Amino acid sequence: MAILNRRNILIGSVVVLAGVAFEGRKRRHAPNLMTDGRRRSLRLIWPDCDTDPLALLATQGSFDKYNLDVTLVNAAHGDAAIDALLGGRADAAVSPLLDWLPRFHTVAPDQPMPGQLICGIEGSSYRVIVNRNLDIHHVADLATRNIGVTRLDGADRRYLGIRLRRAALNPDQGVNWVAIPEHELDDALRTGRVDAIVAHDPLGWQILHQTKGLGVSLLDSMSGAERRRIDQVVGLPGPSMTRDPGLAPALILALRDAAQHWDALKTAVAAALEQVPDGPDDPRGMLARETPPHIVADHQLVVQVAQYADELKLIGLVPEVEMSTKLARRLCAPRVEAPSNNPDDRQTG
Repeated sequence: MAILNRRNILIGSVVVLAGVAFEGRKRRHAPNLMTDGRRRSLRLIWPDCDTDPLALLATQGSFDKYNLDVTLVNAAHGDAAIDALLGGRADAAVSPLLDWLPRFHTVAPDQPMPGQLICGIEGSSYRVIVNRNLDIHHVADLATRNIGVTRLDGADRRYLGIRLRRAALNPDQGVNWVAIPEHELDDALRTGRVDAIVAHDPLGWQILHQTKGLGVSLLDSMSGAERRRIDQVVGLPGPSMTRDPGLAPALILALRDAAQHWDALKTAVAAALEQVPDGPDDPRGMLARETPPHIVADHQLVVQVAQYADELKLIGLVPEVEMSTKLARRLCAPRVEAPSNNPDDRQTG
């Protein structure tokens, strides 16, 4: 993992184009969280943080608004972010639920969770890209096909695995999974090494562009009811929830503040992404397809985590006997509050 030390260069255009959009903006929601106003420093590990729209927005004033000095750290993938969190190399982590749940469901019921989820922040951007010259028009048509992924145990495979199971295919034996480095995925589709690719943005979007004329989208997670679901979720180490109860509400409020600027600053974010070295082609088109950032916490987070647990049962990554709602309640932080004895120190959002 690498610290994102080029952040100011990459997203300076957000400031230029946005002007004073953050100043004086009225909140869309009534206050329902409170933070104690303390100044905090933390390392937040976040996969693809140099191209993630919400990460770009949050660094433009939202973190500072809630007294957070945040060092963003890039992670290769969600499991790497969780490893850093549990290993004490990060104070908070962003990772897909398809990575959080397989890691944490094994904790015995009488043991405390080593980490807890405080809020969902974004929907998913998984894409299944197929060779248009092949007779692949439905998920069931992927039977016996070679499918490329960057990791054989990653969230991309799990996303498609769930849909293969729903199509009555064995996700482990009914298709051939092929691990391919991300810089070789487009060529693997062109040469016929694989018949399909599963990837999430910005990589998935880039592959679509790099294989234009050959690669077409079979399905993605940005359509229909899936647009309302969260995928990327913020977690904190279990001990920090009691050691510093003010951290979770401050972080949630900062991310919510950033998400509320999405409509006003989407064009500026796209312009910033155009300046990122090796960034995605046509970022405006990519962002137009993706779901806007949205913050989900408390009961609604529990509901969605339980739904993901049910889905992971389909591919054997959560035991059938596991009670999904009970698991979700253990994994999600209880209602986040950090009351202050000094009213002048309190910040709400």
